[in-house]
Amino acid sequence: MRGLRLIGRGLADTFEHLLGYVVASVGWWLALVTVIAAPAATVALFSFTDPRKSIDRPEWRDVLADVRRGFRRGWAVTLIVLPILTVLLLNLYSWGGTDSSFAFLAPFWLVLMVIGLAVGLGAYATVGLMDSSLRDAFKWGAYVVASAPFRTLFMMTMFLVYLVVGGLLVVPLILIVPALIAATVNRLVLGQLGIAVVDPLSPTDERLHEEQSKRAAKAHRR
Repeated sequence: MRGLRLIGRGLADTFEHLLGYVVASVGWWLALVTVIAAPAATVALFSFTDPRKSIDRPEWRDVLADVRRGFRRGWAVTLIVLPILTVLLLNLYSWGGTDSSFAFLAPFWLVLMVIGLAVGLGAYATVGLMDSSLRDAFKWGAYVVASAPFRTLFMMTMFLVYLVVGGLLVVPLILIVPALIAATVNRLVLGQLGIAVVDPLSPTDERLHEEQSKRAAKAHRR
């Protein structure tokens, strides 16, 4: 149930701010083409899809500032995560499904890839959400994965579904999937770290107190 709720919140965040998320997704793809700006744009994407900013959305100059600010740490996260994932992927490609004596390690490598990718996404998210240092980014990313392993696995499985469907339809992959993934990871990270996200549609404490006072007054008149 928690996994479904997590996916639902990511979808709700995306469709609530669809236009901005579409622009952010397209911008991320353009940065990916340049290669050098891709890690910083990834950090900025996580910052932009922060659900705590649902009321006061950041302006685009703020997004560009996030890109500049996240350049170093974005590349630092990438240079740690990418080589590990590349080695594991090459191992799977070279020995998985073969008669090699190393073939039995293929499931282990696959699990490590999923864990490594999830921790990497968590690290990008904590840098974007909290401007964390590199050490804290991986510490909190690993903590999130370790504290919610089944929810993380369900999330990563749904990401695979998003990528497959998006790859078949093309347009969703370009316009929606990057921001949707970032928004969902943000929800998981904030939830596991105990950081509250205020629902803009929920009544304030003052409003609740006012409604309770009105109900009490009506009950007294009766």
